Amino acid sequence: MKIKSKKGMIGIEAAIVLIAFVIVAAAFGYMVINMGMTATQKGKETIQTGLQEASSPLAVDGTILIREQNQKVNAIIIPLKVVGVDYVPMGVNRTVVSVRMNKTAYPNVYLGVDKSNDPAEKTYDDLVDAVNSASSSLSIKAMLFLEDNNGDDAFDFHEKGYLIIYIDSNQVDVTSRASILIEIRPEKSAALTIEFVIPANLPASSDNTYIPIV
Repeated sequence: MKIKSKKGMIGIEAAIVLIAFVIVAAAFGYMVINMGMTATQKGKETIQTGLQEASSPLAVDGTILIREQNQKVNAIIIPLKVVGVDYVPMGVNRTVVSVRMNKTAYPNVYLGVDKSNDPAEKTYDDLVDAVNSASSSLSIKAMLFLEDNNGDDAFDFHEKGYLIIYIDSNQVDVTSRASILIEIRPEKSAALTIEFVIPANLPASSDNTYIPIV
């Protein structure tokens, strides 16, 4: 009786099956590694976004001033700087400035970045007048002025900024001991909150007088 050997065929079939397993395992391994890298990247982005939203990229950079005339406050000057980031978008549609004076709240008084006045070349009176003359019917309005501004709405880390808040004293009465709360909220970031009380003894002069707030 003649016996035929099939060892060669079994070896080829086993090799084909082994190759198939190797290909499937390689594809599965690539998928797992790729998904792991994607998950790591997404986790990193989520952490960065959370940190950005939990902290404010703006900080007060100096002494806050109020401008007073006839014992009424008609302007607030807040020096600002950027911390922790390269720049902060401060366009009128990307930033909200809200003001509360005693029990009256003004949800958004921000008119954007003034690109035509460099505060390094102007007086505070010039800046306040620029905000006052801005086209708006608001009784309280605010604008940001940047030293050496390059013509955009970005507040760069190397720039010095001044947020000028003008108060129409004929419509809004801000006098001694008034409680002031200001929130500057850039897009996707925590707000910078500034709170202070107007000094008790304001001078009775008819001239504009600047008083530092500690």
